Amino acid sequence: MDSKLLDQVVSVLASSNNTVVVTGAGISTEAGIPDFRGEKGIYRTMGEDRVMSIINISTFQRDPKRFYEFYRQVFDFPPVEPSLAHKMLADMEKKGRVKAVVTQNIDGLHEKAGSKNVIAVHGNADRFICTRRRCGKYYSSDLVREIKEIVPECPECGGILKPDVVLFGEPIQGYIDARERIMAARVLVVIGSSLTVYPLAGFVKEFSTFYQDLIIINKGPTHMDHAALVKIEVGDSSTGKILQEIDRRLG
Repeated sequence: MDSKLLDQVVSVLASSNNTVVVTGAGISTEAGIPDFRGEKGIYRTMGEDRVMSIINISTFQRDPKRFYEFYRQVFDFPPVEPSLAHKMLADMEKKGRVKAVVTQNIDGLHEKAGSKNVIAVHGNADRFICTRRRCGKYYSSDLVREIKEIVPECPECGGILKPDVVLFGEPIQGYIDARERIMAARVLVVIGSSLTVYPLAGFVKEFSTFYQDLIIINKGPTHMDHAALVKIEVGDSSTGKILQEIDRRLG
């Protein structure tokens, strides 16, 4: 860890009364969740076009069996605990150092770690919703795993259950809230994202156009490194240890 860069981050955060954090897959890989866009992720091994054609709202509606055969195999996350990074962000929120987390991740680990103000723009894979409008009940992923049929149906009305996640072809969840949170931030900290997925990457770009206090903590380059006040390369360390050290220096 570069001590001078950490001191810069601490100085900026210490003077901020509204720090918002944006997180991507990089924070969850440290907890054991696979990075689908990583070197061995399904987007590389299967091809992005093929994945997008299956994890798509039109495929779900037209051929739910095909959708669920793929979804159950790839997106049924094993039970994992939040990483140190998730726990540190929750702790920093309790101390008033982080006001909100806007995440691209669907694993629910921020909430499990104790973060209260979380906007999950791509939804939460731990929940399923009945697609019949008159019903619309939510169910846990644990219940859905117990359903033996490939396409799970609502125990109440028999409607097809849909993962409460944003599929290709659907608008993100909390669009307005996410943009407003980011644009109102005094300091924006991006963690574990290469900032390639829109519209969230667009919100960060828009923020950087008007403000200078953008901090990026990531393993590898991002599309907004040039706009960052401070860029910390995770390298051989971990995001959790970096956040732990920042929190320690903040006192």
